[in-house]
Amino acid sequence: MIRANNEPFSNFNSKLRFRTKSSKQYDILPKHVKDTAFKYENNSKGIRSPAGPHHFLLCIVISVVVYTVLAILEKSLPEPVTISNEHNHPDRFVAERARNHLVKLTSMGPRPVGSKENEILAVQLLLDEIKTIIKQAESAHKVEWDLQRVSGAFSLQFLDGMTNVYRNVQNIVVKIGPIQTSRHSLLINCHFDSVVDSPGASDDGASCAIMLELLRVISRLKIPLKNNIIFLFNGAEENMMQASHGFITQHQWASSIRAFINMEACGAGGKEILFQVGPNHPWLLEAYSDAVPYPLASSMAQEIFQSGIIPGDTDYRIFRDFGRVSGLDFAWSANGYVYHTKSDTVDKIPLGTFQRTGDNMLPLILKLVNSVQISDVEKYSTGNLVFFDFLGIFIVHWSEVLSDIINISVIIISLLVILYNASHTYVTGFNVKDYFKSCFKCSSLIVLIWLATLVTIAILSLTVVMLDRCLSWFAQPAWLLFLYITPTILVPMVLLVLFGRKFLWGKKGTHYPQSLMYCISRDGNQLLFIMILMLCVLLRIRSGFAVALFVTCNTISTVLHNAILKNNYGYKVLWLHWGCMLVPFMLSAYMIQAALLLVVPIMGRSGSGNHAESVMSLITSAMFTLVFSFYNPLVLLLQKAYTVFSSLAVVLLVSFLVLVFTPLGFPYSGDPNNLAPQRFMIAHVERSFYNYNGSLRDHQNGLWIVNLDVNSPHSVVRHAPELMNARQITQDECNKELYCGLPYFIPVITFIWKTHWLDTKPLDVEIPLSLNLTYRDYRLNNVQRLSFSAIGPDHITFTLSLYDGIKLKDWSFSSGEPLKGPLWNGRPTFFVYYSCANDIIPWDFWIDIEVPKTHVGPQIEVGLSGHRMHGPHQYTPELKKLFNQLPQWTTTTGWASAYKSYTL
Repeated sequence: MIRANNEPFSNFNSKLRFRTKSSKQYDILPKHVKDTAFKYENNSKGIRSPAGPHHFLLCIVISVVVYTVLAILEKSLPEPVTISNEHNHPDRFVAERARNHLVKLTSMGPRPVGSKENEILAVQLLLDEIKTIIKQAESAHKVEWDLQRVSGAFSLQFLDGMTNVYRNVQNIVVKIGPIQTSRHSLLINCHFDSVVDSPGASDDGASCAIMLELLRVISRLKIPLKNNIIFLFNGAEENMMQASHGFITQHQWASSIRAFINMEACGAGGKEILFQVGPNHPWLLEAYSDAVPYPLASSMAQEIFQSGIIPGDTDYRIFRDFGRVSGLDFAWSANGYVYHTKSDTVDKIPLGTFQRTGDNMLPLILKLVNSVQISDVEKYSTGNLVFFDFLGIFIVHWSEVLSDIINISVIIISLLVILYNASHTYVTGFNVKDYFKSCFKCSSLIVLIWLATLVTIAILSLTVVMLDRCLSWFAQPAWLLFLYITPTILVPMVLLVLFGRKFLWGKKGTHYPQSLMYCISRDGNQLLFIMILMLCVLLRIRSGFAVALFVTCNTISTVLHNAILKNNYGYKVLWLHWGCMLVPFMLSAYMIQAALLLVVPIMGRSGSGNHAESVMSLITSAMFTLVFSFYNPLVLLLQKAYTVFSSLAVVLLVSFLVLVFTPLGFPYSGDPNNLAPQRFMIAHVERSFYNYNGSLRDHQNGLWIVNLDVNSPHSVVRHAPELMNARQITQDECNKELYCGLPYFIPVITFIWKTHWLDTKPLDVEIPLSLNLTYRDYRLNNVQRLSFSAIGPDHITFTLSLYDGIKLKDWSFSSGEPLKGPLWNGRPTFFVYYSCANDIIPWDFWIDIEVPKTHVGPQIEVGLSGHRMHGPHQYTPELKKLFNQLPQWTTTTGWASAYKSYTL
């Protein structure tokens, strides 16, 4: 008698037994199984048994090693050119000179709009460097510069939506081109302003420093340019992209721009990624592919960013939407922990990062500005490209039409291979129809397993939250592997082994060999991804290239199995399949690494009300669920699968015990070489609330603590005991007062709504803030024009909500229909941001409202906030005291603000 656990195709849980001398026992088995069983009886050596569990565990270990190697390679940077050896590199970008520019710029400290540092010192520094470059330029080039001071307004559907009003923001503009004037220009953009409290080395001073060096190198070239290059050093990007709007809509040179390059950062250093290109104009990406020596780009990154999942935006949007120009958007994303913090300093940016960016930008700029396409962009404007880089070595790209052809071909070939597998199944009574029926049932099972996996991960993350061990992966992303990736691998395999047979065939499934179970599982998974690929084709999702690559390699694995290994279902099949899937695994691991590099730091500033632990766990699990879905069927080839299960379960259990009972899961780090600080954004606020008759109904002074992660502020009460008295702003307060009666600087109340308030002494310096209704004009059709004059500092926000029955018809802020924000008590709200960079005067504006004749009483609710945001030297004593108490693993942003609420 042959026992089931010696039979190469049987389930390790199966009770199946058969006798070699009874031919009836073999009727349910494939022909090659019958032959093998008889051969076994006559050959003491038998045949090769199923793969041992160590094979699968070794695959997992190698996968982790591959991922680790890719993470290490991600940090590799080119050798920088220095001033001392630049004579050996003529016409090369010199990283050290660019870095020296940045040292000078950041030495003046934070540069928020309206500050002396931004409006006077930074402008003078840049102009001095530009004038020096112009003096040394080759005679083959014509170089001009302009200092623009501009005012304007526009609506921006970003975050909760806002209307942006600006006055006297500044741009420094340099144009270099041929002596014979060209009508066509390429725009290169950076911004030299920074957020309050941050020296803004990476965001975005480094880009401006790189642009200065690019300008120097290009101006020294002896060969004239065919068209113009416009270098825009804009001075108000952090104010929701005001300066770029002023340039592209009002500057005299803007009409000549045919394409642009935007240089940004959401991290310090690393490699600049091309994450947006277009719209349309495929020649831009083709030029990038041909020109740059160190490519890093992905249409998947573009689709993810433009979906709005990542809370951020760049001047790319302004040039695209208001200038109607196509271009390329680059950003550094490494070390996002220092983004918009005091730690965003020059020393955080490796010199090799300057060199890499310069070495990429210089040939790309020259390629674009001298191209045929830039002189006739409309001729080359049609179509978008699917693109991605392969491990930073080269760019792969093709048109959307070719993408459809490739995807449809992959679908057809894959279906034909599955049809071949179905027609070559030798199980008695199991025909092609049964095979496809089982495959589709298996596809359904896999979807259920995916859902079960995500539910399991959600429960694990909630357990972590209940144990108060949130964000362990923030400072140490390896925790994601132990806490969430391990169960993502474990759960689908266990469910597939335990419930796969019964789900597919019920009780009769116990008679089918394990080889059939493996084939059905493999092809059922393939069918599911074929359907996903079909959706990508129908919905014009360019990220479908990743799905197509997985489906293609899985098809190759199946074909090689059928052609070479035939009926062998041992360890050779396991290694063949793993080898075939290595390329898509490497590419997906490469993209996942880049995604985690970006997303993990973002979770530390996404707001405490957004359940970062659950969000991060589900994002991570979802990515690896899709990747490992192609490996799960391999567990059916194992002789002792429970060894794999128990090994992974032990890893998970030990990880939880270490997280709970040791300090290794502490989420933050103050190590200068491995910063991962907890962020605290705190404003010292004076707020006043006025009744309909103008009388003061409430007046408060306090610290408004904007909770940027789930551990705020209780994580630091041991260091700052007074925070124990901070109370959370309740929903009742938010229902009673517009925008919770708080001085929101940008419209983010839908995701940063959980905040605290701590009563304190009044502000040491009075912030002048008032709103006067200067005139009420009654017009036709029940329309009233309310004219206002607002007095305040250089940063003001104005929020508005209408009482029931009142309609906002028009206002003076911007043209078109006023942009609505989130509802408040069922009523629409409107958010207006105003900044004045120079020469502060009262802000005069009007709104037109339609008031029914029957309406009696208040018509509108408004909130006016004035923000004093010029850096740490303007901290109040209360802010200084609190910030000095906080530990080194925190980073702070502070300012003073006045808020007044009116009912009119």
